[in-house]
Amino acid sequence: MTISINAAAAQGITYLRKSIWAIRLDHLKIDILNGTPGPWVHLYSPFNKVCNGMDPVGIFCFTLDYDDPEWEVYEGPLADSDEYKAAQAAYDVYEGKL
Repeated sequence: MTISINAAAAQGITYLRKSIWAIRLDHLKIDILNGTPGPWVHLYSPFNKVCNGMDPVGIFCFTLDYDDPEWEVYEGPLADSDEYKAAQAAYDVYEGKL
């Protein structure tokens, strides 16, 4: 089932992802303000710490179409889970090499 960012916010759903993303742990967290999504998202990806120096990465999303139903509800492991932390650790070999 796909959903738009606006519909997700209206339903109180904060974690979303796209099925076409190659890394199954990559996902967004939206902030909900008075039932609507804020103008930013937080991109979580185990590779973020290596390539961006932090995880999550905040993204100001003025270019996203919040009505486009292209998102799925993310129900995978969150950043504080052992599985997510193990996926981050797998990228440690790249630290300082990019």
